[in-house]
Amino acid sequence: MQYPLNIQAPSRLSAAITTNTNTAINTGGGAQVTGYVCTDAGSSWTFQLFNGDPSNGGVAVGPAITPSVGITSLPNIGFPNGLYVQTAGTTAGSIQIAYH
Repeated sequence: MQYPLNIQAPSRLSAAITTNTNTAINTGGGAQVTGYVCTDAGSSWTFQLFNGDPSNGGVAVGPAITPSVGITSLPNIGFPNGLYVQTAGTTAGSIQIAYH
């Protein structure tokens, strides 16, 4: 959704992802990622964004990301088949995905 003068609607934050798993952020499609918030980088921990469910043919959008603590902006990426996050690594950290 866009406000007048092409100002984007505020982003929402997903619930914290704190385990190595596949997580559905928005299954309805149409989500756009704007960044992420990391409060714990974990150990050798990565996450990857998927357009669609990765366990059911979803497609990775970009490479795996090694998060660092803080707020990180990402290019405004669309997910027409649903926004999913896959995490992996030695020790899980904590991230939240910003999207609208």
